[in-house]
Amino acid sequence: MLLSKNGQERGIHIISIVGMGGIGKTTLAQIVYNDREVNAYFQKKLWVCVSDPFDEMRIAKAILEALTGIPLGLRELNTVLEKIHEYIVGKKFLLVLDDVWTEDERKWQSLKCCLKSGAPPGSKILVTTRKENVATVMGCTRLFHLGKLSEEECWSLFSQVAFSGWNHRARQILADIGKKIADKCNGLPLAAKTLGGLLRFKKSREQWQRILDSNMWELDEAETGLFSPLLLSYYDLPAPLRQCFSYCAIFPKGYKIEKDLLIKLWMAQGFLGDGNGMEIVGEEYFDNLAMRSFFQEFETDENDDGIIRCKMHDIVHDFAQLLRKRECYVVASNGIEEQRAEWYHESARHLRVILDNEQAVIPSLLYNAKKLRSLLVDSCPSNSSTLNASLPRLFDQLTCLRMLDLSNNRYRKQTSITELPCQIGELIHLRYVSLEGNKGLKELPMTLWDLCNLQTLNIRLCSSIQSSKFIPEGLINLRHLQNAETYGCTSKAFGLKRSILLQTLEEFVVEPFGYLLAGDGEQILKESEMHRSNLCDLGTFALLRGNLKIIGLGDVSRRDAEEAGLWKKTGLRNLTLSFNSMYKGMRVLEGAYAHESSVLEALQPPLYLESLDINRMNGPTAFPSWMVSLTMLKRVRLWACFNWKTLPPMWKLPVLEHLEIWEMKNVKEVGQEFMGAETEKGCLKLKSLPRHLLQKTTLQVLDIFDCPILTERYSRNGTGEDCHYISHIPTITIDGEDVKRDGN
Repeated sequence: MLLSKNGQERGIHIISIVGMGGIGKTTLAQIVYNDREVNAYFQKKLWVCVSDPFDEMRIAKAILEALTGIPLGLRELNTVLEKIHEYIVGKKFLLVLDDVWTEDERKWQSLKCCLKSGAPPGSKILVTTRKENVATVMGCTRLFHLGKLSEEECWSLFSQVAFSGWNHRARQILADIGKKIADKCNGLPLAAKTLGGLLRFKKSREQWQRILDSNMWELDEAETGLFSPLLLSYYDLPAPLRQCFSYCAIFPKGYKIEKDLLIKLWMAQGFLGDGNGMEIVGEEYFDNLAMRSFFQEFETDENDDGIIRCKMHDIVHDFAQLLRKRECYVVASNGIEEQRAEWYHESARHLRVILDNEQAVIPSLLYNAKKLRSLLVDSCPSNSSTLNASLPRLFDQLTCLRMLDLSNNRYRKQTSITELPCQIGELIHLRYVSLEGNKGLKELPMTLWDLCNLQTLNIRLCSSIQSSKFIPEGLINLRHLQNAETYGCTSKAFGLKRSILLQTLEEFVVEPFGYLLAGDGEQILKESEMHRSNLCDLGTFALLRGNLKIIGLGDVSRRDAEEAGLWKKTGLRNLTLSFNSMYKGMRVLEGAYAHESSVLEALQPPLYLESLDINRMNGPTAFPSWMVSLTMLKRVRLWACFNWKTLPPMWKLPVLEHLEIWEMKNVKEVGQEFMGAETEKGCLKLKSLPRHLLQKTTLQVLDIFDCPILTERYSRNGTGEDCHYISHIPTITIDGEDVKRDGN
């Protein structure tokens, strides 16, 4: 159906999947969307969550953003449609419009005409909807009805979830009650998964019988088949977990929720208690909700070690909104405030405001929401002046805020907030502040350090912030400083000496305490003069975990490196050591780089490190003795170490999977010491060699020994899938045998 051309009919084919909520429409669409043949057939694939109401401008912008990869901040619908046409003309595309509700053909006519006019033969639009009338209005050419599961299929899905990890006898004891509960799922997959997740950890017949006999089944709701199982699962949760789930209503429908962000927001609201283990509790809460099918569409990190983001099913999202219907709102302001009065209620606690065009303003009713605890402002660059002018008054009025998100993630190439008002210091209840992506923000007000309850400060990509302020006594409860790519701002500026609870510090920029002037006034650095730097401050943060990047290690002494105590920070998993100097304009005296090997030796990481990046070392090759002790190391990246002539013994890292090496200009041989030919074990899990290294024209010898995956990829007879990357190297030996090429 999707892979066929449009035949003799002109225009684009529209295919609709129709079925009741929770039946699996979106799941089926995702399976099709991610199919390998579908990927090969279409030149462009786009997915847009539509929901209700049908906002043609928002949908058009979402399509354009999916095409370009960046939000363009256009304000006129016709302009957006013209851009869409430019990007799709002549390109066979698949567009999925998920969860469409509108039965008004006029709302979709302009977008439909745009898509049809640019679509070559074979392009398709796939629509998911609960109503057949919607499919008709959309002009669908093929209709696919998705029916309920049979009793056997529903029981199979329910039991697969509910009895996961159970032995055969335990299943038999509860099978009769389980089948009766599965029958109440009414053939809906989401209901079966939800109830299965609820009962998975209930082992007695009494507990299962209580669910079967619950009066929740008597509810008379529009989505009775789903709300009843959801309510049963919801009320089985402990009170803090209920709060955590219902708080998710603050995200728009179809939103990809970052797990780490969600836990930090739960912390800010006090849902996770106030002890040192809040993050661990948050992880447990998230896993509990995931097992009960409150979350879905999980995305894992590159090693599949853990979930990093997820979505909520639209029915589950509706349920969360029902639970918070007078507390949680998402408001799209279009500049006509009078039409937005219906959102406001005195019990409002959590609000997301979307300012999507230059006429949009902060709704005046927001200034009266005195009890608001969460405020997220999603602003486009064209109304940045309006937002900047509104902030002082907002901060004066909303003194109960615990979470404030003014990030500019959608428009990172443009400016949003240019100044953070000093009134922010009056919001003493704030636990979470995000300013991410505001590249025009040049400084943080000193009053920010008055926020003694602040747990998370996110200033990622605020690249214009300067380190002009130093407040040593503030932020005593700070746990997470997300400061990646805050160029020009040294870590000293944040005044973190009393932030002993700090767990996240994405970048630490070294600041030396002294330098010399040459006779001509030019600044110079000399090893003997590098007495101290702020690197030793890292020793204060014993709880650091996750990722840490240290910049400017060319300016430190071994003493400071030792006092940083990296080896004690057992929660670190990814470490970057950058030896560039922060004083690029200075002339470095001869011999000043000799200390780098001793500094590297003193920066011993914890044993459980999984990723290591060493770059910009100017000193001679000197592998740290600690490197071979990092037996959990999976990824190594070495680059711009210009004076290294050989490479570390990677064969001593038993679980190494990814190795990247580039700009190692003096490396001329890759062989026994690197791959471990003199040992019984090589790099058994190494999947590939760095292409930057292999393609060096100066590389003369490549020797691979006891690396089974590499042997297969580069092949003994020169026919492996990656053999073309090494064909220019004069001497290649694999497991002691010369690789024959071109018949020689």
